[in-house]
Amino acid sequence: MKRTTSAFVTGKRGPLSRNVSVKRALWLVLLCCVCGIDALGQIQNPWGCQNPKNNDLICFVPVATRSIGSQNSPAPAFNSSFATQLSQLPLLSSASGVVLTLDRTLGVYVLAGESLGPILTERAQTIGRHRLLLAFAYQHFHFTDIDGTSLSAAPFVFTYPSGTGGTVYTAQTQNISMSLNQYVALATFGLTTKTDVSVILPFGDVSIGSNAAVTLYSVTAAGNPQGNPASFNNPHLGGSASGISDMLINLKSILWSGEKTKFSGGILFRFPTGDALNYLGSGAYGFNPYAILSYQARLSPHLRLGYQFNTTTVLLPTKYDAEGNAIAHAGLPGGLQYDFGADYVLFKKVPTTIAADFLGNFVVNSPVLNLLPYSSQTLGPQLASAYPSTANLKALIAPTNEVGNPVYNYSYNLAQLSIGAKVKPWRNLVLYGNVLFQLNNVGLRSNPVPLVGASFTF
Repeated sequence: MKRTTSAFVTGKRGPLSRNVSVKRALWLVLLCCVCGIDALGQIQNPWGCQNPKNNDLICFVPVATRSIGSQNSPAPAFNSSFATQLSQLPLLSSASGVVLTLDRTLGVYVLAGESLGPILTERAQTIGRHRLLLAFAYQHFHFTDIDGTSLSAAPFVFTYPSGTGGTVYTAQTQNISMSLNQYVALATFGLTTKTDVSVILPFGDVSIGSNAAVTLYSVTAAGNPQGNPASFNNPHLGGSASGISDMLINLKSILWSGEKTKFSGGILFRFPTGDALNYLGSGAYGFNPYAILSYQARLSPHLRLGYQFNTTTVLLPTKYDAEGNAIAHAGLPGGLQYDFGADYVLFKKVPTTIAADFLGNFVVNSPVLNLLPYSSQTLGPQLASAYPSTANLKALIAPTNEVGNPVYNYSYNLAQLSIGAKVKPWRNLVLYGNVLFQLNNVGLRSNPVPLVGASFTF
């Protein structure tokens, strides 16, 4: 896995650009003195981000926001929600665009239909005994929102103890950019005429960066304001990571077959081969039993229902030891998946199919963040009393558990629309392009996601 980072600082003499290592950049920001702060307090971070040798991207938010030493920092919940949503990204379909069946009269394989099939979901048909499909696709994700809040203006409020016995409140507006280039390699092999096995191996390239406007409010132990608020801008900090993501193995078998209608069942296994602490994997094993009903004609509708089950993951710590190290973890959120759509044969001479699918995902008990008035929280009233202008100050915050770690779980429905086209210009070569649109602003939301790819059936 490759990781890089860069820093950009603007001073009175003009822009100063530097390329530094991840270790050096993160440690520099961590050690930057915040006006009025004499002590960092007890560090409560489950991923060891206080260690200057730790350059994992999951440490980016607590370090970039300087909330790493704050006991009420929302960064762990922010990172958990971030990484959990990345594990829900739709991948390339394991169904072949060219479906062959054995004509027992002629003794040869022939096309089972004219449609080239869907792109991001499945159809019930299998590839055919001892046939092999190889496919490759590229997707680009640029994330814009998290749990309904824009990443370009993500507000944080957290506290530090002051050297005078009071409290320093840090209010930040972070401009966070995050993108993912995902490359997916897929191989499907027909074990029998009714059963396929597929191996899906994604490769990810993640980049993240941010800068922030910061205001500090100092309050004495008696709850009185201590001087005027201090405002400044944090330096730009960015990093990247690349490597293998979570590998998947898919087994699918036809359970009932009519002349044009087929019903299949299958199970999709996920293995945590990706580095979860660098947003390249989920950190959890998972399995997804599903059923598919599809009809093969010039207009071919299909329906897929499945349920995702996951094991525990390092991304969701729940208990800590006295030193703040995680000793127990929660399960990665799963839930009901329901996909339906149709593909239509547009041209027959040069086989061309257009495909449209609705991808639904009801995510159960996922960690999320709320944008709430900070004055409504445990430490907020003292700030609002000392500085009345902050009474309606909002921040990405969440209720806390017994150890002070921000945790808020919520179930929500993620709705996406996939629109694309496939063309077969030569023999069993299929080329395709697609755009994925998220229809509602929940979880980790992306701009429209383009996809290009190709497959060949042997």
